[in-house]
Amino acid sequence: MWQAPAKLNLGLRIVGRRPDGYHLLESLFWPITFQDELRIEPSSQSSVSCAWTEDAPFKNVSLHQDKENLVGTLLLGGFGWKPSRGFSVDIKKKIPIGSGLGGVSSNVGTLLRYLCETNEITKTQSEAVARQAGADVPFFLNPTPSWVTGIGEFRNPLSFVPGTKERLYFLLILFPFATSTPLLFKSFREKNISFSPSTPIDIERTWDFKSLCGFLEFTKNDLESLAASETPEISRSLESLRLTRPLYSGLSGTGSTCFSVYPSKEKRAEAAKELQKLCRDLPCRIVLAETY
Repeated sequence: MWQAPAKLNLGLRIVGRRPDGYHLLESLFWPITFQDELRIEPSSQSSVSCAWTEDAPFKNVSLHQDKENLVGTLLLGGFGWKPSRGFSVDIKKKIPIGSGLGGVSSNVGTLLRYLCETNEITKTQSEAVARQAGADVPFFLNPTPSWVTGIGEFRNPLSFVPGTKERLYFLLILFPFATSTPLLFKSFREKNISFSPSTPIDIERTWDFKSLCGFLEFTKNDLESLAASETPEISRSLESLRLTRPLYSGLSGTGSTCFSVYPSKEKRAEAAKELQKLCRDLPCRIVLAETY
């Protein structure tokens, strides 16, 4: 069984726009222990089955099967590479669709990792396929905390003092609805919102907990205010999360997931208790996670 972790955006800066219309970003991608699972086996012909797990927070959409699933598209040679044999892939989904957690991209990236480790595809080929499959997919070829730029396809894994990554504790608020990435960026353009200045970080340094907390203190998601203004549930969730005094709270990607980061399990547990009323009032679920 292969784990396909979700990711969080610890900040998301929109720093420009390419001639083809795609926006350029800077973000710290962080993989977490909230994941789908893939069972992958060689087969006479390729097939993909996808179903929600019994403990999935929401089962609100019908899941795509076989060639309608992006994993199936990959197995049928849809991204410029065709496997020499068939594979049967059984996907057990927990990560909500359209939640800003990269679930579908993680499924594809996890299959590519499997294909690399079984020598079905070279690393160079997997990188090329990942870029064609989606902007977030390359991150999931090596899901480790990374500084991500471009439209999401360029990534630089970061180094940390041992034990640093394990000192972050995450609380996610999930919703049964998706936010539309194209519509959010359309609104960003129509409102003529200024791009953020590029603030590249030192990717060569070894990060300790103090420097990581310093980054979290000043980072932000440039799309968050738009999402909050258009979705009252997101607005209220973010307000409630910030009352719990986290190291950082925000929207992951374009949403709909809101989350907070805490320096201990105890502080996260206190926050979860404070947020119980929110989950009685809104159609949301709380999920706890650590670094993958």
